[in-house]
Amino acid sequence: MKRWFCVMAFVACVVLAYSQKDSTFRKTGFSMGALPVVSYDSDFGFQYGALTNLYWYGDGSSYPKYKHSLYLEGSRFVSGSYILRAYYDAPDLLGKVRLTADLTCMHELNADFFGFNGREAKFCKGFEDEESSLYRTKFYYKYDQKMTRGMVNFRGAFSDGGRLFWLAGLNLLNMEMGSLDRSKIDKDAPDLPSLYDEYVKWGIIDDVEADGGFNSQLNIGVSFDSRDRESCPTKGMWTELLLLYNPSITSSEEADYAKVTLYHRQYFNLYAKRLILAYRLGWQHKLWGKTPYYLLQNWNTTVLTGASSTGLGGARSVRGVRRNRVIADGEVMANVELRWKFVEFMLFKQRIALATNIFADGGMVTQEYDVNLDNVPESELERCFDLDGDRPHVSAGAGLKISYNDNFTFSVDYGKALNEQDGTQGFYVGMNYLF
Repeated sequence: MKRWFCVMAFVACVVLAYSQKDSTFRKTGFSMGALPVVSYDSDFGFQYGALTNLYWYGDGSSYPKYKHSLYLEGSRFVSGSYILRAYYDAPDLLGKVRLTADLTCMHELNADFFGFNGREAKFCKGFEDEESSLYRTKFYYKYDQKMTRGMVNFRGAFSDGGRLFWLAGLNLLNMEMGSLDRSKIDKDAPDLPSLYDEYVKWGIIDDVEADGGFNSQLNIGVSFDSRDRESCPTKGMWTELLLLYNPSITSSEEADYAKVTLYHRQYFNLYAKRLILAYRLGWQHKLWGKTPYYLLQNWNTTVLTGASSTGLGGARSVRGVRRNRVIADGEVMANVELRWKFVEFMLFKQRIALATNIFADGGMVTQEYDVNLDNVPESELERCFDLDGDRPHVSAGAGLKISYNDNFTFSVDYGKALNEQDGTQGFYVGMNYLF
């Protein structure tokens, strides 16, 4: 890690020496940021492919705010998993109403599954460690998951120039779940039961839901936004209160439930828009009904900074904790970051900035998912479950950021879990700040 920081600092100094600053820079017309996807995520593995972000700034009068943005990604992981995604954002397409739309197909051949309710479901590293006497299979905490999602959201101000907004949207989700096909990842791996397989056998996961299903979700809410800019904000706050309703009439398992989600993000300019203190708080709670187990992992949001918005753990929530380590009917999470933009310059008429961030993340269960343990063998109860309740899941780490025209941001983050029940560490290479 020290070596990485030194290399980046050296590159920054060299580039800065041959670049010229321009504090009056204003981007106009069309702009494109394109990158080959050659990245790594501790929870997914190595990723390759291509992505691009297309921007239209018009006459530049609103820069760095864009008029249209189209994000396209096609990528694959060495495990065989893949992501196909298109995300469109038009702040002014419908006059005073903002439109965002997302179409994503994501297949995880080895998705993470650790059970429900955080530490009530024990994590035993020995179960997936071939050198351990407790070894079961290296795929013990894995299953197969395919998500196809269509999402449309609208946002409008209650008054001209106001910062209070109404929100409305529709999510269409089709989830296909099942046992891991080990032959696609390791042809020599024995076909031994995973935790998912045992949960189905024990009846913790209902047979009706085990294979996934289709769900349509309606969103309404309000938000307050006083950020100075949406990408890489330096001051202000952004708060969202969302109500999600999943009607049974349009769901394959007749799942009828409602959830409330609250996000609060705030940014403090500590020095010259270069040193920023930022934090995010999130809370999600089921109001009524029964959530299908395969949707417990989803955190409701109107703005996606990645292909998915899932349970606590991983690159998009609690960095350093294993992805989806914490899934339940209700959770709370918190992120705190100190961001320092240490270099800013013009290169080929484009504004480039280099920044670093240090952070602390955390979260825990606030509302348990109802789990029936009646059919769990006595020998497995103590080994796989801890009924004393969940405890906080905490991590800390640091990262590097490279931004292009204050919008397109390449991100590297490293996080370390502070409890072995949550894993060890995570390394993430991707796009955008966490929030």
